[in-house]
Amino acid sequence: MKKKAFAVLGLGKYGMGVADELMERGAEVLVADKNERLIEQNASKYTQAVIADLADVDTIKELGLGNMEAVIVAMAQDLEASIMCVVIARESGVHRIIAKAENKRKGEILKKVGATQIVYPERESGIRTAFRLMSRDILQFFDLSSDLVFVEMEPHKEWEGKTLAELKLKSLYGMNVIAVRKGEKVQSVYRADTVIRQDEPLLIVMSKDRLEELELDV
Repeated sequence: MKKKAFAVLGLGKYGMGVADELMERGAEVLVADKNERLIEQNASKYTQAVIADLADVDTIKELGLGNMEAVIVAMAQDLEASIMCVVIARESGVHRIIAKAENKRKGEILKKVGATQIVYPERESGIRTAFRLMSRDILQFFDLSSDLVFVEMEPHKEWEGKTLAELKLKSLYGMNVIAVRKGEKVQSVYRADTVIRQDEPLLIVMSKDRLEELELDV
């Protein structure tokens, strides 16, 4: 009987605990983390251990997540990396994606981009609320920190049919477009030649103080 295979991305206390338990139950486990020393110290415990920058799209794709029964995204403090891992896992056809979140707010974001289950190893006592920015284009606005926000927005009308390279959104507004919503599906964005459609909302991570600049150009 073929063993079930799992990927644990992020080898902190929570990630290591999940990986250890899966190994004890007879599963095959791929672990990945950017901490070289951590991987080297624990490599012998798992089926495969990879030193990987989990915020890099190409690196995530090379992990072969499509072959996994489930993917556990365990980097709660690195939201950008968690988002990228969830999106790529979903695109790779993984049906069960469990993501660790520091709080409800970040859990909602991970759920939005494709996580099927959110876990809160260190649950917050209060409910963090998110608010919608008063703009005709911005659909969802999540305050990630004092200076960083996650935004879901409809592209400006003048962006229709243009590529990310042509729009230069990062240099103009500091916008990191990480995914596009196509109906109920979320597709990661990592090519400069990606064409923007007005009926396909963009998922963005950007600096809060640049939002006003974005509004002025609406």
